[in-house]
Amino acid sequence: MFRLRQTWLDLLQLLSVSPPPRPPLSISALPAELLLAVFASLADDDAAALRACTLVCSEWRALAQPRLFHEIVLSTADMRKSLQFQQFMLSSPTIRAAVRAVTVHFPDLDSWAPDRRRAANLMADVLELLPRPERLRLYGARFSDYRIRWSRLSNHLKNSIRTLLHRPSMTTLLIDGWVLDVNHPEFNTIFADASTSLTSISLLDISDGIWGVHDVPAVPSRRLTLDKLTVTNTFSKDVKFIEWLSRPESIFDLEQLTSLHVVESRDDASVSLLTSLIGPSLEHLEVNISYTPQDSSIGLSTCTGLRSLSLSFGVFYTELYYSSLPWICATLDTLSPHNALSSLSLSLYITHPRNTNTRVFPPPPVGRFNYDRWARLGAVLGGPKFAGLGDVRVQLVHHGIDARGYSQMAAGRMGEVGERVRWRFLRDDSPDVEEATPT
Repeated sequence: MFRLRQTWLDLLQLLSVSPPPRPPLSISALPAELLLAVFASLADDDAAALRACTLVCSEWRALAQPRLFHEIVLSTADMRKSLQFQQFMLSSPTIRAAVRAVTVHFPDLDSWAPDRRRAANLMADVLELLPRPERLRLYGARFSDYRIRWSRLSNHLKNSIRTLLHRPSMTTLLIDGWVLDVNHPEFNTIFADASTSLTSISLLDISDGIWGVHDVPAVPSRRLTLDKLTVTNTFSKDVKFIEWLSRPESIFDLEQLTSLHVVESRDDASVSLLTSLIGPSLEHLEVNISYTPQDSSIGLSTCTGLRSLSLSFGVFYTELYYSSLPWICATLDTLSPHNALSSLSLSLYITHPRNTNTRVFPPPPVGRFNYDRWARLGAVLGGPKFAGLGDVRVQLVHHGIDARGYSQMAAGRMGEVGERVRWRFLRDDSPDVEEATPT
């Protein structure tokens, strides 16, 4: 009993003693893993707050500052700042290692002053020293007499771009407005040493029409297998370029492509050439149609794995004058009865932009339009071929008409399918978009 009593006394004495005071928590004591997670979140949502974090202390600066440079832009718009930034990058290996996305933007080198040529060489120095880039975007002026041409670039800049494409981390390339004025073998050479991780490529307005058949190389021993491709299809030079991409001698292998985006398309045959080559592997197709002849369509018969189809039409197509709906129905008819389509997105003009002056061109009443075309679309989509189509979205671009009233009349003519359509309304002269589901 004495021992038990003593034990209780000792326990009560321990409980009565106050615990030692904890030292104050310092921000320097926070684990680096926690800080990196916070800084990563700020990099996505609040760059200003992330910049403020670099001023807290040296430890935070070392962890937060590289996050500010995950995406960089190399340009010559402000020569003084451009030169300072590029020299800073050359002297900062930690910052270079943090870069994941690079955008290069400048005009034709022939129009540059000497200091701009120096900036171009500094760009090349920066590019070839980036160890882990994932995305590269090369922008140039599309509509200019001073477009940048591959043949006029210095060997230093060409080699730095090839070096970047060779990095194992590189996944995405976009070239917009640069002219690759090369023949077929030289085109293949540009990408011959690119990493196999480079699977997403966008080539917009890059051809100058010199693609011929007399210089076709042998089939490459190593081809790049692409997963995503975006191309323009506006002029005859673009059609020739698409024909080249579809050949086995091209450096790019498109037969396992899952996503295809065709911009400003004016030639259905070249798009059909791509879809027939890609076949069942194609899952997502987006086509922005500028103009196509009447009684034409895109062939999708081989695309049995296609799950989403997005079609948008330019101002040439208006439901008031030249409807896009017959073209849409003809294209959908080419799909196999055993297709996998689950999502369809359409963007259509109802009226022409010249109708924006409502006093001169009063908006036509919605009853004036021909809704038989919508009935035809409803019949196509309501057939057994599209039993798996669960998501149908239609955006109506207009210039002041009663777009909601128009959508209700169109939905009524589409039958059961019309009840499932999700409608969006966009004024061509306004950035605002409205959404509605007719009842």
